[in-house]
Amino acid sequence: MDIKSVCIVGPGAIGGMMAVFLERAGYQVSALARPSRAAAITRRGIVLEDKGEIFTGHPKVATTAKDIGPQDLVVVTLKDAGLRELAADLPALCKPTTQILFVMNGVPWWFLDGFKGPGGGKQLTAVDPDGFLARTIDKERLIWGVIDCGVSEKPDGTLLHTFNYYLQIGRPDGDLRDLADIAGVFVKAGYDCQPRATIRDAIWAKLVGNITMNPVSAITMGTLDKIFGDPIVVDLLIDVAHETRGLAQKLGIDPGADPVERMRSAASRLGPVRTSMLQDAQRGRPLELSSIMGSVLEIGEIVGHAMPMTRIVYGLARVRSLNSAAQVAS
Repeated sequence: MDIKSVCIVGPGAIGGMMAVFLERAGYQVSALARPSRAAAITRRGIVLEDKGEIFTGHPKVATTAKDIGPQDLVVVTLKDAGLRELAADLPALCKPTTQILFVMNGVPWWFLDGFKGPGGGKQLTAVDPDGFLARTIDKERLIWGVIDCGVSEKPDGTLLHTFNYYLQIGRPDGDLRDLADIAGVFVKAGYDCQPRATIRDAIWAKLVGNITMNPVSAITMGTLDKIFGDPIVVDLLIDVAHETRGLAQKLGIDPGADPVERMRSAASRLGPVRTSMLQDAQRGRPLELSSIMGSVLEIGEIVGHAMPMTRIVYGLARVRSLNSAAQVAS
């Protein structure tokens, strides 16, 4: 698979860093963005601070897929709320051989499609209520990415990379075709990128962190040092983590290492880190709750796994999301 051109769909923090790194590695990079983001990139480029150095990327940017045209590789780094809006435009970015790599958080719409464990074949209405994503996104092109990489946006719009360059990629059916070539693109750009035959395990291992820290940070509007500095809140996070890991075990999925000891010691090693969900809450953006919490609770209901503490956190986070949007609107 010969990859020369790459389009980043949704060049926010994660996607913006990818655009800068891929351009520096010699790839022809374009970005599909909302009008305000496209205008900012046109005016200033994408500015990234990494290891004390400042890099600026200047991808070709557009607000419609037809203005970018077919690419060798498409990388979607949207939040779950934005995917439905752009899903129908993805074919305009594709050649017959183009693959689409989704680097997104949470449990995706296809998670139970073709799944051999409990609940296999069920549609996840929390993330795809009417089956639009399942009908619109070509399964033959679909690759999923799970990233462990800390990137945030500073007040002036500069992206700040703080930790890790780790990316795992895999297909829902476990087929490894073309994954070595795609991983090679990201390795050349500076990432530690690994193909996985069991991408659902990687999805769930990251989910255990996202479903605990992210919504609680948005509810409390607290940075991670504050959250992990309160033993009562830590107990809540541990309960949610255990419920989520228990669901994975019921599904026959490896949930990764038990995070309890890391959580109990986190306050001593974490500074005032803002999760992506806290940043969204502070800006009045929709919170990424459907894939990180809604779909998990839906799977729990399908297989008969009770998640009472997770349900409470989900309800509180939904109210926070509504209030944050209302405050910004006023």
